Amino acid sequence: MRHPSLRLLLAAFMVPLSALFGMSGCDEQPEHGSGSPAGPTTPTIGMVKPSVTVPATRSAQPTTTPPELHFSMSMVRSNEVNKPDKGGQANVELVAGSNDLKSLERVGRECVKAFLREQKAAFCKVFGTEADYKARDLRKAGDSNCWAWYVGVPLAGGEPMVTEGSEIGYVAEHCPGKLYR
Repeated sequence: MRHPSLRLLLAAFMVPLSALFGMSGCDEQPEHGSGSPAGPTTPTIGMVKPSVTVPATRSAQPTTTPPELHFSMSMVRSNEVNKPDKGGQANVELVAGSNDLKSLERVGRECVKAFLREQKAAFCKVFGTEADYKARDLRKAGDSNCWAWYVGVPLAGGEPMVTEGSEIGYVAEHCPGKLYR
């Protein structure tokens, strides 16, 4: 005994399947295109286009690395030379214009090299930004105030001594820059 609802269900699926595979509903033979000797053609299936247009995604902007930062005399804000009878010691404060700690260290080392050409000793205190430089302790009563690096070679010579300003001191002094934030 066959169920009439099963026949209807099969018929509902057969019509779309026969259209999909290029079969006619009557003789189960492949349908050929109008005079096409190549054989069966693929039927065109209509696509429903959305009524809302989706904006095209923007491609990511090419990332460019900033030019490498190097010491220049235009960065120097103060230069006090003392101990002239021993060959001179430059005590330099400079603003590098960056918050990148590695770049600031390199600038400090380059600063010392530049001033060692004229003096026997050189110490460079590197500030990241002009705001940090202006927030320094003008009375020089404090040991640290918003500088990033203190690099120097003493009168005795040798390799540069490198000291990083600490995050604790930078935050405690309420420094305006963004070295550690």
